[in-house]
Amino acid sequence: MIPDYTLVCGVDARHLEQLSWTWPTWIRHKPSLLKHPMIVFYDWREVTFIQVQTVLKEHPNLEVIAWPPEGIVHDGDNTNKWDNPRRHRMLSGFVYVPAACVQTPYWLKIDTDAIATRLDDWIDPEWFKGDPAIIAHRWTYTKPADQMLQMDQWIEDHPVELSYWAEKPPLNLVPLPGWSRLKHQRVASWCAFFHTEFTQNCAKAAEVAYKPFQLPVPSQDGFLWYMATRGQIPIRRVSIKRRGWVIRATRKGILQLVEESMNREVE
Repeated sequence: MIPDYTLVCGVDARHLEQLSWTWPTWIRHKPSLLKHPMIVFYDWREVTFIQVQTVLKEHPNLEVIAWPPEGIVHDGDNTNKWDNPRRHRMLSGFVYVPAACVQTPYWLKIDTDAIATRLDDWIDPEWFKGDPAIIAHRWTYTKPADQMLQMDQWIEDHPVELSYWAEKPPLNLVPLPGWSRLKHQRVASWCAFFHTEFTQNCAKAAEVAYKPFQLPVPSQDGFLWYMATRGQIPIRRVSIKRRGWVIRATRKGILQLVEESMNREVE
C-alpha cells in the first residue's frame, strides 16, 4: 500500500520559471499528483504568492508559504557555488517547511527541472516496506568532498543535543586526496520521498544544535541522508528514471524535453 503523501516544491525566481515549463508535463503524465496536497515555499525576496498560484492554478489543494521567516540570514559566501546564501536558504526550506507543515506520513520532493515523460502509475508500494526514512534515486558521490566529515564533526561537537546520533559510530567518509567529490553510495533527491516524522526529528536537531531555520551543511539531501545513515534508519535507493521522470540541467535541455513530453501520448 502506498501511504498518503504531500508534494513539496521550493522556488525562487529562476526555479519558478523552470516550474512553469515542467509543471504541464507533471499534470499530463502524472495527473495523480493532483489528488495529493501540495506545498510550495517561495523566496519572498524574488517572487510573490500570486505568481506561484498562477503557475500552479490547476492544483485543487495548494498551500503557498513565504520562506524564510523574516530576520533569518543564511550562511554562505556569494563567491562559492556550493556554499552560498541562496543555496543555504532554499535547501534548508526543504527540511523546515515540510517538518512544520506536512500532515501526511510522507512528503515527495520534486525539483523544478524534473520532467514527467510517461507512466502515471509510477510509485511502487514495495518501496515503503519497513517505513524507510528516504526513498530516492541512486547516486554515487557528494560535493563538496568534505561534507560528510563536516557532519561527523557537527555530531561530535554536540553529543548531548544529538545523543541519538552521537551514540552511533561516525561515518568517517574520507575523500581521496585532491578529489573534489567524495565517491560513495548515497541518493539524489530531485524526485524523492521522505518520512515526515524523520524529517521533523532532523529539523529539531538542526535547530537545537545549529541555528533556527538553517542546516549545518548546504545540502538538504546530504544532511538527511547522513542523519538516516548514521541513525541506522532504512533508506531505499531506487531508479526514478525508470518510472517516467527525467531531469535536465540546462534551459535548452529542459525546454526540448518538455516539448517532446507534451507531444507524447499519455499511457
